[in-house]
Amino acid sequence: MQLEQLRQTLANQTFQPLFATLSGAHLYGFESPDSDVDLRGAFVLPLKAVIGMHEPKETVSKTFDEHGLEIDLVCHDILKFCRLLHKNSGEVLEQLYSDLVVWPSPRLSELQNLFQPHIGKEFYFHYRGFLLNQRKLVEKPEATVKECLYGYRVALTGIHLLQSGQLNANLPSLLELFPEPEVGELIEEKQSTREHSPLEADRKQRHLKRLEELQGELEVAHANSPLPSSGGALEELSEFVVRVRMGRS
Repeated sequence: MQLEQLRQTLANQTFQPLFATLSGAHLYGFESPDSDVDLRGAFVLPLKAVIGMHEPKETVSKTFDEHGLEIDLVCHDILKFCRLLHKNSGEVLEQLYSDLVVWPSPRLSELQNLFQPHIGKEFYFHYRGFLLNQRKLVEKPEATVKECLYGYRVALTGIHLLQSGQLNANLPSLLELFPEPEVGELIEEKQSTREHSPLEADRKQRHLKRLEELQGELEVAHANSPLPSSGGALEELSEFVVRVRMGRS
């Protein structure tokens, strides 16, 4: 699907997007021919919905087919988006700094610049939890190449973030900084076959061992991270939400 088609998909929704980016396999750099399209972003609830008696619906989440592709759409009201960011949601952090921008906005750049100095070492807990989960999936008999790649991707993204304060969720790009034997082969396999191609037992053990080692490297990166403790952006995020709600620059 072309970028313009994705923008039209967003324009046809019942809410007005504030900004939107791509996440998932397309962002990670190993999409398959049958990968779905993960659209993520934010919108602004109307003032009536915020101040009225009825509890507003802060998230729009739906999956649908369009132009022959499965689209997974999740968008949050800007308050919830910023609340999740403040609570060290790695998923939202990756959506904010995704370089695959579908619905651009000056507010996206503003929020990126606002939050960059406040990216803290507590994001480690997101990446550690994600990596532990992927290792469990790879241990299963029905493990897939995709699950293994997600393990490498989340480990290297976390290590790079803790070392540099920069978000990079693209696995091919990360491999230029952190070379990993056989991972390029896994990427080629996934991109040329179906979404859930199996991971053979002989390769599985080698990758499980390496993922365990990367967990240790992630822990070292956390212990030595120059990043500040998270939480300092609360007032800045609050003021940002107010400016957006009131349409102020």
